[in-house]
Amino acid sequence: MRKPHVSTQKTIAAFSLCALLTGQALVGQKVAAQPVVDQDAVAQNTQSYPIASKEAAFGKNAALSDFARENLKSFSTFTLSNGIPVIVKRNDANRIQHLSLVLAGGSLLQTTESAGVESLALSTMARGSATYSYEAIQNLLDETSSAISAGAAFEASSYSLNTLDKYFARLLPVWADTLVNPAFAEKDFDQVLSDAKLALQSKEQNPWAKAGLVMNTELFKGHPYAATPEGTKDSLAVAKLAAIKNWYATSFSANRIFVVAVGDFDPAALRKDLDATIGRIPNRNIALPGKAPPVPVPQANKLIKQEYPQSKGIGYLRGDFAAPGPEDADFMATNVAMKMLSDLLFNVVRDKYGATYTPGSYIRAFNANYGSLTIFKTKVASEVKAYIDEAIASLAAGYCMSVDPTASEGAEPRMPIADALPIYKALFLSEYYEKQQTNAAVAAQIAGSVLTSSDYRSYLLDTDRVRAVTPQAVSAALKKYVLDGKFTWVVLGSKDVTDPVDESSF
Repeated sequence: MRKPHVSTQKTIAAFSLCALLTGQALVGQKVAAQPVVDQDAVAQNTQSYPIASKEAAFGKNAALSDFARENLKSFSTFTLSNGIPVIVKRNDANRIQHLSLVLAGGSLLQTTESAGVESLALSTMARGSATYSYEAIQNLLDETSSAISAGAAFEASSYSLNTLDKYFARLLPVWADTLVNPAFAEKDFDQVLSDAKLALQSKEQNPWAKAGLVMNTELFKGHPYAATPEGTKDSLAVAKLAAIKNWYATSFSANRIFVVAVGDFDPAALRKDLDATIGRIPNRNIALPGKAPPVPVPQANKLIKQEYPQSKGIGYLRGDFAAPGPEDADFMATNVAMKMLSDLLFNVVRDKYGATYTPGSYIRAFNANYGSLTIFKTKVASEVKAYIDEAIASLAAGYCMSVDPTASEGAEPRMPIADALPIYKALFLSEYYEKQQTNAAVAAQIAGSVLTSSDYRSYLLDTDRVRAVTPQAVSAALKKYVLDGKFTWVVLGSKDVTDPVDESSF
């Protein structure tokens, strides 16, 4: 009997520093808490990026797990002279040193007309500075097996350096100079713009990616996320170097920035190095947006049929729904529910009916959060919704895939949610720890905590939040967000695939 499918899709804190950046800023939110970052180096009343503490969660009387208590010892913080907060997590288990400069705002500071400008700017900056040419930078990165990377997303962007400790002193001035003195050469911008257009064109030519584009266009109508971080066909068509330079002159501001450092750092030495470099980034007092509003929910389920002749009889189906954000009390229970549903979809839609190549269900980790039910490659698009409903019905009745190898034979092995929940939570936590195996991944967790809760330590509470999930919470989350939720569905395929799909079944 097949063991429960462990989803590799976006689950708990799935937050790479490129994906980081899909929308997690809680900037502008009022917090009734004391600052964690010291303010002694803040000059001339500069306004720092707001980082505050959850005193109730981390105060003297807080009941913390051993995992949280042990990790708290490795943190230190300081503030650069221009107000940029720096969070350091000491890790001497490996020789990698990772820095991520995070810019809050993302799509919330852009319009659909300017979509992609921040991504284009950061990628162009990575290609050269006043001191270092593109060729010189690439030669140094190749020689040291290091990386400078930029990523943009819904509510934040990042600009990172990843290198061995023995090369850090050589790489830091390069990374910093591209931030403080970017060259913005025409040829570099042209290459970055060409790459962005090709990436978008590639999505248009990939049926599954195209289904995602169609979904996002519909889902984000009237929402800030409509200004997609990578840009749109229209915005990229009119993108100019002058606009990129203007973005840098007006929007690249110290009060949008915080830095996460993970590795075997000497905080005092790092503070000196950063203050001498990125400590010179000016504070333009950008008005930071508040938390993104919820993704719009349709009044009734909606189906969009997207004809895609090249699919030749193969259909792709995706249903999106509003989901709880990372700080919501339902977040972990909904994650677990989606994990159970993903396994049921695999058993019913694939194993029982042979109706798809890969089904799945998951929620993301954005402030304006949403989830998806996905069917990747099906020849029976007109029938597959009934199979999805069958899998959902099992979970709604209180049953998930059996996790007992001695009692799980048969075509539809089932077990009460309460009996299987400990195993599902263990699998969930196993994935969680796997996501923290690199310094870059840990930095992403920390950045995500800042952007969703303003407290860089909040991810340390996630393990306890998972362990606290009850069978009743799983069932309640399924009812609230799936059974009672409103879905936007996209079915994409050739005409013979989309025409037979009955809208009434959705």
